Amino acid sequence: MSGLMGICIIKTDTIKRCHVTTFFFMFGYLFVFRLGYLVGLPTSSGPTNLIEMIIVLRVVGVAFEMNGSWLAVAEVNKKKLDSTQSETKSPTERDADFLELINPEFIDLFHYTFNYIGLMTGPYYRYRTFDDYFHLPYSKFVDCNGFTINTLRMVPLYISLYLAFSNIWPLEYILTEEHNNRHFLYIMLYPWVLFATFRQRIYTGMTLAESVCTSAGFGAYPVQGKNRSGHGPTVGYLKLKKMSDQEAEMAEYDFKTVESMDVWGCETAVTLRDSMKVWNKAVQYWVAMVVYKRFPVKILKIHAALFVSVIWHGFHAGYFFCIYFCLFYLMAEDIYYKLYYKDATGMKKKIIGFIMWFLRSHSESYQASAFLLLTFDRIWIYYCSVYHYLYGVWLAFLILGLILIKVRSMLQPKTETVKE
Repeated sequence: MSGLMGICIIKTDTIKRCHVTTFFFMFGYLFVFRLGYLVGLPTSSGPTNLIEMIIVLRVVGVAFEMNGSWLAVAEVNKKKLDSTQSETKSPTERDADFLELINPEFIDLFHYTFNYIGLMTGPYYRYRTFDDYFHLPYSKFVDCNGFTINTLRMVPLYISLYLAFSNIWPLEYILTEEHNNRHFLYIMLYPWVLFATFRQRIYTGMTLAESVCTSAGFGAYPVQGKNRSGHGPTVGYLKLKKMSDQEAEMAEYDFKTVESMDVWGCETAVTLRDSMKVWNKAVQYWVAMVVYKRFPVKILKIHAALFVSVIWHGFHAGYFFCIYFCLFYLMAEDIYYKLYYKDATGMKKKIIGFIMWFLRSHSESYQASAFLLLTFDRIWIYYCSVYHYLYGVWLAFLILGLILIKVRSMLQPKTETVKE
């Protein structure tokens, strides 16, 4: 129902404002959909909730695609009228987000919104990717079986680790008195295995979702397009559309457009900021394009992006603690990254990188506990048992970082004077 109503809004409203109207309607519907039980409406099931989440991304995303293409085309036409722009590259050579007007018919929007590929667990993909699947020859020539087998090769390991971890270190144990009486190090490291368990589950689900795409040839593009998760080709898109069948048959392909997880990146990223970029990349792309880049107040962009991510996941306190509170860790992390890691080299960079990786991993594990516990009362019981220690650590690091920046700024002019 929400998908049909969202499509009707897109087609009846003007392309100038349909993206804003659709955004507020779809998230308003999501609010009622999840909290309707408070006024006697039936409670939604887990699978239905997942489908609704993907529909919200698609309907809102295509509205922003249409508006973005309209703005980009208008900008190009304006430059064409300006004689001073005669040396500007033609639209086919520009690496813009939108290179042509996107304005699908109602039936096309319907098919895109309810396309079964990715409807349950993702990945998110743009309308342009959906349309290309049916009108471009790439799916006929890509090695679907080879890519699918390669995608699925690690799934048995993920499942085995998930089953082992979840049985040896169950989530509910952290709410027991026995857990609170364990050694300090045991208590501090228990969230690591909880988050490891959660990651194996997510890796499994996302990988299986990607395999649905690869088996159907959905999201395949030639590698020369420098394809990006969620977006598709970022270079020479209009040239790729003109590729003949003979050229398409000889081309080398990838499925980066529908890649959700960079597992190695998730495990080894030094900073939380980098870790967030490789976690559920297609949805991260949606948040970046729809919320972060479009939000009008620069200083509030990151707050808006994280808040929308929270309410998209759900209205449980655990999502807020896990997703939104990471902003405060990022503030401290950015300071130390610039002060010590960014310009470091050799062994010094490796040592600092390991320390930052450890702190990032521990912070993510601490936050993931809240994500898994979901409700405020359960989260409060657990955080009280560990004295909310990590929030205190974050605050101390942030204050110390600000002091170090102040000291460095005071010493910098003296250093430059001595050099002169």
